[in-house]
Amino acid sequence: MRLDFSVSAHSLLYLEQKKPRLVSSRELAASMTTNPVMIRNILSVLHKQHYIRGVVGKNGGYQLDRELAQINIGDLYDLTIPPTLSYARFTTGNTGAVGEGNDISRNIEETLTDLFTLADEGYRAFYHQFTMADLKRDIEQHGYFKSIAQAPFSK
Repeated sequence: MRLDFSVSAHSLLYLEQKKPRLVSSRELAASMTTNPVMIRNILSVLHKQHYIRGVVGKNGGYQLDRELAQINIGDLYDLTIPPTLSYARFTTGNTGAVGEGNDISRNIEETLTDLFTLADEGYRAFYHQFTMADLKRDIEQHGYFKSIAQAPFSK
């Protein structure tokens, strides 16, 4: 999985903690022990969606543009991790397989992709229950999510 969602969440929480001060991408990168270029790419996406505002120049930086309670974690996840993931790297099989006993080889990729897609949809629906304010609260008081989460899968 790519780091985009984690970097986005980390950035928003960090900016909220440092407000009203402008925070540079270099400072954010140091906080996450990652590359400032990666941070700037993700901050660009957050800026275009009005999660943050940016000021260019020597004394520039970024500020949070919304309250954490207004930022849905599911929306942030959908923005940073595209829903149309390719599961091909997780499957085996050969759709061109011929001969007896090759039903599995011909069909496993499609079957597993369907399964992974359904799981991903459930995962995304689960995330949509929460806001960044909930994430902050869990950071301050671990176990908060478990106390409020609704079970996404029940028989």
